Order: sequence, then structure tokens, then C-alpha cells
Amino acid sequence: MPPVSSAQNSRVKLVRQLQRHSKARRGQRQLVLEGVRLVRDVFEAGAAPEFVFFTAEAVQSGGAASDLVAQLGAAGVTCLDVTGELMRDMAETETPQGVLGVFPWPDTPVPDAPELVIVADGWRDPGNLGTLLRTAAAAGVDLVVLTPGTVDAFNPKTLRAGMGAQWRIPVVNWDWDWIAQRLGGLSFYLADAAGETAYDAVDWTRPSAIVVGGEAHGFARAAERIPHTLIRIPMVHSVESLNAATAAAILIYVARQHALSSPR
Repeated sequence: MPPVSSAQNSRVKLVRQLQRHSKARRGQRQLVLEGVRLVRDVFEAGAAPEFVFFTAEAVQSGGAASDLVAQLGAAGVTCLDVTGELMRDMAETETPQGVLGVFPWPDTPVPDAPELVIVADGWRDPGNLGTLLRTAAAAGVDLVVLTPGTVDAFNPKTLRAGMGAQWRIPVVNWDWDWIAQRLGGLSFYLADAAGETAYDAVDWTRPSAIVVGGEAHGFARAAERIPHTLIRIPMVHSVESLNAATAAAILIYVARQHALSSPR
């Protein structure tokens, strides 16, 4: 069977639409994942792709791409050969690995009583947000909340940076009124370089929500309407601030370490 070569192919048109338009992704409840590792990781996390495109060059060279396509085919996934030119047109990466798949939207339920919640407030960089999601999933965070103005957790760049975390941890978009309603009963912490409480002096054994603002403007003033404590990560005087994803990772792991090491 010859490879798919027409840009008018219905599946090709769907991939291009999903890659380029957030409205299409949310309307169709589908996402495009690129690269051998990302497709494999999400598949092994339990999400089966609707279909997968691959190039002959990728599978003929053997190795990971060939093994992945064989694994997906054996599982009953539709795997379609496409020309290299068409793959490059569909892909968002500069050097495509020759494999991409269309996956159903993650359906990870929001817990009723989360123990640790991270609120990313006004983050604009998809790489930073993807790194946060990857860290949060690895550390066992229960929920990640994105406030208005935060970059889309499901755009192609964030998906690549998250390495499948979006299928392992619930990610929601809430405004501050809804955050106050849903999370107001937790111990609420705002990360601030001038905070009065050091991050390692907090009682992290209590169910907590941590707000980390974007690097440009910090957290929104609306966050201050919720009863809170300002917490800081100590730094030497020559350093003004930390990267948002780095700050979040430090707070996540100190919170998890204290919670897990404390007797119940």
C-alpha cells in the first residue's frame, strides 16, 4: 500500500487542524503527540491513539520507532505510512522523528479532597508549564490549576515539554472565584520572594495549595483575597528570582518530603 501523500487526506487535515488551533483541539477532544518517546509514554500510560502516522525512513532504520509502530499495530491501532514531506508539513517540531499520533483528550478526574494542589498563575511559557506538569506528576501532586491568562496546557509545545504528564495528573482551568470556592479550605500559600515564612518552616502535613506566579508579574492580586501565607525560597542577595518552574519544583518536593516523612 503506497504511503499517504495528499494534504487533502481527511486524517492529515485533522492533524493540521489540531496542531494549529486550540478551539479545534477542545472541540474535537483530541490532541496530536509527536515523537517516539512521547507517543510511547502516553500509550503505556493507558491512552490508545485514534491513529498513528509514521514514515518509512523512521521504521526502516529499526530501533525505537520500528518497535513502537509494531507494538501499536499489534494492539490494533491504525498505523499509516506517510511521505516524509507530508510528515514535515504536519509536524510542529523542526526535525520530526517520523512518528505522530492523534490521542483522545485526557480524562483524569479531579479529586474531591486533594492533599497538594499547585496553582500556576499567569504562566506564559509553554516549556515552563510543561516542566511543571512533568514535575508535579512525578512527585504525586493531586491537581494542577491554571488561572486565566496562563498558557494552554495542551498546545503542542506544552505537550512535548510535559512528556505525557497531562495524562497522569488532572489539569484544570479555573478562575479565582472558583479557586476560592474549591480550594479555600486548604492551607493556602503564595510564593513570594519577600514572604514572611521560609518554605521549609511550613507545616506541609496539612492539605495545601501553592500559588506560583509567572516570572514577569508574580501572582495576581485576586489571589490575596483568599486567606493565605506568603512563603519564600531563600536566595543570596545577588539573585533576584528563580525560574517559575524551578521555584515550583522546590516547593513541590519539600511539601511532598515533609508530608510523606511525617507519621500519620
